[in-house]
Amino acid sequence: MKKHLDLALDIGEQMLLCGAEVHRVEDSLSRICTAFGASRVDVFIITASMVLTVHDKDGAPYTQTRRILGADTNFDKLSKLNALSRKICSMPELTCDEIKAELESIVNSKTCPMWAEFAFYSVIASAFTLFFGGTLIQGVVSLFIGFAVRLLVLFSDKYVKNKIFNKFLSSFGLTAFSFLALKLKIVSSVDEVIIGNIMVLIPGVGLTNSMRDLFTGDSMAGVLRFIEALLAALAIALGYMAFIFISRETPYFTGVKVTDEFYKYIIQVAMAIIGSLGFGILFNVKGKHLIAVGVGGGIGWALYLLLFYLIKNETISYFIVSILISLYSEIMARVLKSPTTVFLTPSLIPLVPGASLYYTMTSMFSNDLMLFTGKAFATLQLAAALALGVIVSTAVMKFINILTHKKLIKK
Repeated sequence: MKKHLDLALDIGEQMLLCGAEVHRVEDSLSRICTAFGASRVDVFIITASMVLTVHDKDGAPYTQTRRILGADTNFDKLSKLNALSRKICSMPELTCDEIKAELESIVNSKTCPMWAEFAFYSVIASAFTLFFGGTLIQGVVSLFIGFAVRLLVLFSDKYVKNKIFNKFLSSFGLTAFSFLALKLKIVSSVDEVIIGNIMVLIPGVGLTNSMRDLFTGDSMAGVLRFIEALLAALAIALGYMAFIFISRETPYFTGVKVTDEFYKYIIQVAMAIIGSLGFGILFNVKGKHLIAVGVGGGIGWALYLLLFYLIKNETISYFIVSILISLYSEIMARVLKSPTTVFLTPSLIPLVPGASLYYTMTSMFSNDLMLFTGKAFATLQLAAALALGVIVSTAVMKFINILTHKKLIKK
């Protein structure tokens, strides 16, 4: 049982490191240990620690604790680990050596190469600059700034190794580069350039997982992840504000320049697809999964445009689209047999209120409390609508699973 306990924790640890939700890891460990022959399984996980206690057939308890240091987002490995846990549950005859060999193969599998990370940081920043109404020149400038931001992230990871400082430094750097392009008269405004690059930094995975964990009953893990995401967003805002304060630059409110509505919407949907694909590649999503991610990003934004046109309410539109994309992700997870978060997080990226966050930051320097309060409230409204939509869809799918499970038992 001790060998099985080690193996189960190895799988759970790797799932957490790859970006899995806590409730998924807990459920996987419970199923794996039960398949190994445990008569009782007790799992407690937060983002930085795992505690697993199992009882063998004779009732003897075995407990092990793991400290989780660091985390990354690798949805390809997560899908393979999820498939391995399914395999263990369906094939109890697998030996420890066979499971260990497959686990080592997954852990040592290829990840997104460094050149691709630099390339897609640039592509994502450029795509979202165009998505939010930027000009072609602004898109090209964002391409180079996205490259510089990835360089700052690499520097911070190597010498500081602090995620919060990483976000602060990257935000400070992208703001500085954007205003430098403005000073050199390469661009006429910095709004869309900064917004496009902020989208690369926003902690979408942490926020999505925190909402799902909170709903499924893992309150402590959900709250901790939510606080981490909140601190990361605050660091982005502070990085921008620090540069504005030091340089005494004046924030710009130029708004969207594209006047032809039809072409603007076509560009937005296309850039939503590219942005979601870019994040999918950064998160090591591959093959059919990557196609599903791109489709989800495009469908999500197209549905938002349609709903906003019909009901003229941004918050309600966000809420409904969040539900629909969450359900789409649940369906794709079942069709392609991968965790829901693989599809959900990249598909929701175009809906993350990056522009609203940017205008909240700039309004702080306007000495207009009403304007700042309005912008901040609008940002919170949109974020809450997204979170609530994810929670509602998770509840619906959980209810369906319970009904399906009861029907299978009756049969």
